[in-house]
Formats: sequence, structure tokens, C-alpha cells
Amino acid sequence: MDRFMDVGHVAETLPDLSDALEDPRLRQFGLVGGVALVAVGALLSLAPASGQWLFWSSAVAATLVFIGVPLLCLGLAAPDPDQGSLFHLGIDLSATQRRAVALGSLCITMTPIVLAAGTPLGLPTLVLAIAATMSVVGSVLILTGFVAWTSAAIAEPSRH
Repeated sequence: MDRFMDVGHVAETLPDLSDALEDPRLRQFGLVGGVALVAVGALLSLAPASGQWLFWSSAVAATLVFIGVPLLCLGLAAPDPDQGSLFHLGIDLSATQRRAVALGSLCITMTPIVLAAGTPLGLPTLVLAIAATMSVVGSVLILTGFVAWTSAAIAEPSRH
């Protein structure tokens, strides 16, 4: 069997999620990519359309926003680059908080995929319930990561 089809070899070569979340380049990618996707989605939703084009432009716009917002959150959660960088924001989450934001972003990103894959199966109520639950859980995880960092940042000066 070829090495690229060997599960053990592929698993060994995959990057560790913790290492990927600790990469400061994720900040630039997340912020620029997230803002761009949300902006294109917002502009597409404002474009005049009628008939079937209205449905497709709305679906694409919603998908771009559903992918752009979690990407933006991942960018905000990434490690802060050097002080002189354009992307230095002062947001410095812990590894656990970054994992919560990443898991929440994954849940939100999977929502349109669940809708697209599940709706043709003929269970629209169940699919909508699963998608809504995934969105709420993802949002709560993202907010938990940022609220935990905010509360720690507020409490930190009072300890000294």
C-alpha cells in the first residue's frame, strides 16, 4: 500500500491541533479571511435578485457568513503577534480557551453542511433541530473562551 493511503503514516504526519492553534500566523489568516468572507456575504445578500437567483444568492451569502464569522473568531483567538505588528490586538487566550473557540468555530462551520446534507433525507424538523443545536453550542463555546479571557483580564490588575 502507498504511504499516502496508510492510515498510520497519515496520522503521524498530521499536525497537532494544539500546535496549529498556537501559531501566530493564524491571527492574520483568520482576521483577513473572516472579514473578507463576511463582507462578500453581506454584499451578496444586498445584491438585487429575483426568482431562483434570490434563493441561491441568499444561500451562498449565508454560507459565506457562517464560515467567515468562525474564521474571524479563530483569528481573534490566535496568539498575539509581536508588539509592532498590525495584527497585535492585546487578546491573549490560554490554550484551553483557544480550544473552546476552535471547537465552537467547528460547530458553527458544520451547521450549513448538516443542513445541506440532511435536508434531502426528508427529515427537515430533525435536521433543523440538530443544526440549531450545533449553532447554539458553537456560539456558547466561542463566547465562553472570550468571556473567560475577558474576566481574567479584568481581574488581573486587581490582584496586584
